[in-house]
Amino acid sequence: MPKQLLDVILYYIDFHTPTASRPTDYRKTIFIFLSNTGAKSIINLAEKNYRSSIKRENFNILEFQQALSNASSNEEGGLQSASLIDRHLVTFFVPFLPLKREHIRVCISRQLAIVLEHDEYEYELSVDDIINSVINLIEFTRASSSSLEYSLSGCKKVQQKLHYIFESMQSALKKTKKKLYDSDDLL
Repeated sequence: MPKQLLDVILYYIDFHTPTASRPTDYRKTIFIFLSNTGAKSIINLAEKNYRSSIKRENFNILEFQQALSNASSNEEGGLQSASLIDRHLVTFFVPFLPLKREHIRVCISRQLAIVLEHDEYEYELSVDDIINSVINLIEFTRASSSSLEYSLSGCKKVQQKLHYIFESMQSALKKTKKKLYDSDDLL
């Protein structure tokens, strides 16, 4: 995010008392900034916990928040040298933990249930085959020194990849039907 954009937002979130010239009180406004800043720090910390046999449910969230806070202040392109940091205007850093294949599988299953409930695709693959087809399209990165793999995009691309699989199946089904129709004409 360009630093200039953060400076524009600063007007709205900096502490000030409403006056006649500034009648609106923005102090109760919530701004949410989503970023990949700190992703490496979060993955390294998750990997450290994994090697220490700490279950994901037992991760110390404060460690992740601190790692994210440090990374956002120090990483190029983060909030480095932003007035938001200098003036201590960021209330919380909320880390999104990296997702493993099993988590992505759950995302796919949920999205598939929604699609099957609302859309009427013709397909011949089983639910497991569809899930496996989608998961094969998702990019994963391997943590530095282990066999641990994390999704590069979390669950963000699941819906698009699922629709791609369904569209591919529809296209293949149409080609098969056309071939059958064309072969019937020959008889």
